[in-house]
Amino acid sequence: MAELVFSLMTSDVPNATIEALMLEFRARTGTQVQLQPLSWDIAWNEMVKIAIYRSGPDVSEIGATWMSDLAGMGSIRPLTMPELRTLGPLEDFIPAMWQSVNLPNSDNIWGIPWMMDTRLLFYRRDLLAQAGIDEAEAFVSFESLETTLRRLQEAGVEISWVVPTRRNWITLHNLATWVWAHGGDFVSADGKTLLVNTPEARAGFRGYFGLGRFMPPQVHHLTTFESDDCFGQGRAAVTLSGMWLWQNAYLTPELRANIGMVLPPGIPYVGGSYLVVWEYAHNVRDALKLLRFLTDARAMQRYALEMGKLPARFSALSETPVPFNTSVETLVRRLGEGRSLHGVPLWGMIEDRLANTLRDIWRDVLESPEADIEAIVERHLQVLTRGLELTLRG
Repeated sequence: MAELVFSLMTSDVPNATIEALMLEFRARTGTQVQLQPLSWDIAWNEMVKIAIYRSGPDVSEIGATWMSDLAGMGSIRPLTMPELRTLGPLEDFIPAMWQSVNLPNSDNIWGIPWMMDTRLLFYRRDLLAQAGIDEAEAFVSFESLETTLRRLQEAGVEISWVVPTRRNWITLHNLATWVWAHGGDFVSADGKTLLVNTPEARAGFRGYFGLGRFMPPQVHHLTTFESDDCFGQGRAAVTLSGMWLWQNAYLTPELRANIGMVLPPGIPYVGGSYLVVWEYAHNVRDALKLLRFLTDARAMQRYALEMGKLPARFSALSETPVPFNTSVETLVRRLGEGRSLHGVPLWGMIEDRLANTLRDIWRDVLESPEADIEAIVERHLQVLTRGLELTLRG
């Protein structure tokens, strides 16, 4: 019997849904798939080892921003147009997700969109109502978001806003919507120029970090999980998180009934994970069959629901039961207008340095609430830019 090794981003294996899908794939193709789980916090280091030693799985789920570095190392296999056509209409995939699979000056496609990630505002409908806030108007613009948080604070809500502030990649994904909406970006399309210290980008930084004034001291130093738990426990009125929040263990049925969910104003962030075939794969034919099977709309939807993600195809997304009384039609339309972070060489290094800078900005903003946010942001971005410019242009 033919065999494949498939590494995927989860600490939850065996996972009933993915195991059922692999049994179905085996029944269809006669190929046995060995699952190899990886957690996100160690996955990038593992991918680098795989690339260097050219030994490991045949197919992997990888993060969106890893594509350019792995392709640049010559470790993943480009997909041909005939192979791509077997997936069905490529227009069925969320357009922004293709932005991460092309390298500058290359026409190759290096991976297939699979699980989509975005950022969503989750809010307590009951607390908004008690403060006399119309939820239909509460989050339609950045100005209305700030007004909503201020009115919640004035109404006596202790924690009107909570987001993670410790070092993580989530802050970058949260911030992207604000930066893009103000006409800014993080790096040029060719990856040679850092753009974070332009007036447009700084305006986005100022808007996002300015919301820290609605966070009391007890939530100043939270990880992503701690921020989600704070909301799940009913302690906060509004948060910005991912679709995985619907699986938070603290959410009671009563609290779920009082939660609303909308995309934030501005340009939606679209990230997620992709399926790639490694250059050294021993069984390319069956590896490509696995890609076709897993990116089928039905399989994609089944796994997305299990993992607290969204499927990367319009046909699957439009049929996905979305929680918290959210309009799936609105979600589909707005995500179709979303953007992804650039897939450029050295993005892994840029992202790592950005994570440090964003942590430091949060620290200074929260420790000195009366300080000039513009000055804090500009000081840190100048240091980041000086440290990276020569590397990127060299």
